[in-house]
Amino acid sequence: NGAVQGRELIGDAELARFIELFAQHRLTARASAILVPHVLVMLREYTAGLQHLGAALPFILRMFTELCSRAMSIDTASRTPELGALYAQLVDACVGVAARTPDGETVDRVLTCVADMVVPQLAHMVPDFERQVGVATHLMQQIISPALRAHMTGGYSGPAQATTQTQHFAAVLQSLAALAQQTSLAKVWRRDVWDFYGDAKFFSEQTMAPTLAMHWKQLVRQLLATDKDRVADLLSRIAASAPGLFANRVYEAQTRALALRRLSFAVWAGTTNQYLSHLPHVQERLVDILKNAPLPVVQCEVFLCLRVLLCRISNHHMSNFWPMLLTELIRLCLLQLAREGPEDREQAQLFLAACKFLDLLFVLGTEDFLIHQWVFITDTIDALYGSPSASHAL
Repeated sequence: NGAVQGRELIGDAELARFIELFAQHRLTARASAILVPHVLVMLREYTAGLQHLGAALPFILRMFTELCSRAMSIDTASRTPELGALYAQLVDACVGVAARTPDGETVDRVLTCVADMVVPQLAHMVPDFERQVGVATHLMQQIISPALRAHMTGGYSGPAQATTQTQHFAAVLQSLAALAQQTSLAKVWRRDVWDFYGDAKFFSEQTMAPTLAMHWKQLVRQLLATDKDRVADLLSRIAASAPGLFANRVYEAQTRALALRRLSFAVWAGTTNQYLSHLPHVQERLVDILKNAPLPVVQCEVFLCLRVLLCRISNHHMSNFWPMLLTELIRLCLLQLAREGPEDREQAQLFLAACKFLDLLFVLGTEDFLIHQWVFITDTIDALYGSPSASHAL
């Protein structure tokens, strides 16, 4: 009651921040039990008037998260269902108001609170699993899904006065990544992440900005860990389709290149040897691509995929790749040396991709490659001083 009366003297944000800090550092277990009835009253009052709180909204959410967390930690079984239900209503109301507010800073602060405090404790704060699903679904529908759809279509669903689109989208992904950590809620977010992962704009500069890429790495890792069939789907998309009468070879090449990049991103997002069981299928797809003389845009993605495999798969599991790798690298080097006339841009990019792969091989210094490196570089004394009898590498 004192807290409610205090609102007349100081702002809601300041009061909420004070109560949050007091609860963190001064509130004992015994005092928490005494405060439960007052917390219930405050929850009802604030939930009914959230639309008028404006910039204080994230501070109110933080305050009640801290208070409810401490209240749930004590033995108040008779009050726990009501407290959990009221807290779920508060979170839903905060998300709903934040989705409609034009103040971008307030929205981002609410999302940060959701990611850092609400979602990690959701199972503890809201014991009813159906209510947990409801809170997560409401968050997806009100803020996260619209932001993902707008990003795919090139629009922007964030607040009109948001500092930058990237900052708002980072806050969206932060809350989505927090949801992804809750394995019991996988069905709530999995479909949206998979749809965005399969969209052509997934690898755009806006999506893969430095502040966003690590969030996507975590999300894709969680997505493929909770749904094993998705990896097989990724591999199937790389397979060449049957040529048709009106087939567009350039479009098909771009589609396969994107499919290869998604596979590379999935392997990069995973842990060491996480996709070892799929390695034979990956090798089969890569060999099939190189056999069919693909366009340079596809070959560039093959070398990117191989670079990722070198970083994520133990070296002794890659021994079957060497015949294919050496053959293709030698072919490209000889083709580049024999080239005359103006440089073709796509071929130059392909040769650069091959050189990047070679560079990584030299840096890693794997035993399987060391016995073949003389084919590509010459490091003998005769070569250093230009002896005419020295044998030169490619």
